[in-house]
Amino acid sequence: MSPQRLPGPLYGVTVDGIDNLGQVLDALRAMPQRPTTRIVFDRQQSPGYYASAVGAMHPVSYVMGELLDSSDASRVSTTALRRRVDAYLAALGGRIDVWEIGNEVNGNWLGPYPEVEAKLVTAYDAVSAARRRTALTLYYNVGCGDGASELDPLSFSRRFVPARVRDGLNFVLLSYYEQNCRGLRPSASAWTSYFAALHRLYPNARLGFGEVGLTEPARWSTLGYAEGMIRYYYGLAIRLPYYVGGYFWWYCDEDCVPYRSAPLFAAVRRALRSEAATLRPER
Repeated sequence: MSPQRLPGPLYGVTVDGIDNLGQVLDALRAMPQRPTTRIVFDRQQSPGYYASAVGAMHPVSYVMGELLDSSDASRVSTTALRRRVDAYLAALGGRIDVWEIGNEVNGNWLGPYPEVEAKLVTAYDAVSAARRRTALTLYYNVGCGDGASELDPLSFSRRFVPARVRDGLNFVLLSYYEQNCRGLRPSASAWTSYFAALHRLYPNARLGFGEVGLTEPARWSTLGYAEGMIRYYYGLAIRLPYYVGGYFWWYCDEDCVPYRSAPLFAAVRRALRSEAATLRPER
């Protein structure tokens, strides 16, 4: 199976588990635009565990595969990561439309930056050699990072993403969690300026958001905040030709299924319509 052609914008949602796959598929079918579903591949699972799920999603969604979440990155050596990437490519190959080769790579919890660089380059080289699309996710921490121990996305990119990788990536995405950043909500103009600066470092990549969300699944006490966050980010008017949206609400598995009664499905559905109206899909 060959990867599907990916239009812009990307209507992203994240699924961090496949235990309730049937309900997830129902929700994807009920989306107003064809979504791109980002599957988080668990560190302890083999690619075969996901084969059926990926096959079932492919007719109703584009699929992004997150090879290793940032929370697990420090537990996996570069050699072990290469084995993991090779195994996933061999098993899932063309069924994955985009491979996320690094997640929140400038976060200081991933380990020493030279090791992080070695891992993302290893994953990039393997996926590129297989002629598959690549995505890199950076952790947006401007105004709330951990000082010198945690570089911002631009500084990290200049120092630890080699130029050949920056030139070759297909997608570069930002992860942003307001609750981890003093509740800051940058304006559309501030985001536009930041993505323009990223574009100067990644001139051939399409840019967007790879994660937004709460730090835990929505509860009744946080439902209004979550709805406002979804409405704001998916509706951002960023007028750059290489900007593709994405957003990939992190807890969609928990917050959006079963879709007829889940607390945030209606909000995500409205948000995808807003994104489509704002970013005007390619024809």
